[in-house]
Amino acid sequence: MIKVDVISGFLGAGKTTLIKKLLKAYENDKVVLIENEFGEIGIDGDLVERDGFEVFEISSGCICCIMKKDFVKVFERIIKDFQPERIIIEPTGISILSEIIEVLQKPEFKAQCSINTLITIVDSVHYLSQREVFGEFFEDQITNASALMLSKSQFVNAETIDEITASLRALNADAPLVTANWELLSHEDIKGLLSGVELVLDSKSLFRTEYKPCSDNQFDTFAIETSVKFTRKEVEAVLTRLSDPLYGHVLRGKGFLVGTDYYYDFSYTNGSYMINQSNIKSSGKLCLIGRSLRETELKQLFKVKAGGIFKWLKF
Repeated sequence: MIKVDVISGFLGAGKTTLIKKLLKAYENDKVVLIENEFGEIGIDGDLVERDGFEVFEISSGCICCIMKKDFVKVFERIIKDFQPERIIIEPTGISILSEIIEVLQKPEFKAQCSINTLITIVDSVHYLSQREVFGEFFEDQITNASALMLSKSQFVNAETIDEITASLRALNADAPLVTANWELLSHEDIKGLLSGVELVLDSKSLFRTEYKPCSDNQFDTFAIETSVKFTRKEVEAVLTRLSDPLYGHVLRGKGFLVGTDYYYDFSYTNGSYMINQSNIKSSGKLCLIGRSLRETELKQLFKVKAGGIFKWLKF
């Protein structure tokens, strides 16, 4: 029986970071990752493939709605052609967990696969403010989880952790909750996250949100490819400026940029960002997601003449 693990969480919560740790911990097992990207350009898949793991990408929409048929086809192909021991699924940050569970409970999948864990990652830095805006969406991801993990817990104080914990426990009182700094987790700790027995899920008891930001076309995405070279200071300046309303409300960004001396990959979430430099050659490409994104201004910011705004239902 193939074990299936779903790693969910809102935009920028840290899903890919955890998955890279999981893949390292299970590098001696036959594991396949299904990576669901929110834009036309794949970023996370490239980051994982750099480490030598098998990745199947589904882009241009969420596997819980617009890309559901593609998800089913990819899942069937993986089972038939690869016969892995484990399949890890990373949905987009605005996917509906309850609907992904329903797909995995199809009779043709239940005969060959078992849902092992449903981990929802909660961003310690941004959760409380985001919950005010996307409340019912978070409720679906949290209530239906079999385990909860706080990311970036080292960046907030104990009072904030307590407040987040109280909010999570009001929605899911039973799921194990990990609040430790991920940097302190060993490979054995990471493997322990997926060591559960097969989950027994009752479809009737799933929480189902009526708020579906992906299928309701509530977000814009901006995807570009560029050969322009940036210095590190220029990358920092660009990412700092993304929080300016001039560019719309940018919730999430990730991508690769060509540097003058190195190649850079970056991750941006609600005004916070991380930049990594690498000697691994990559083309310049990036994807942003948010609301009321300003195409002309974003093109100018990233020094490009091509690219554009893509609405979810226009992919």
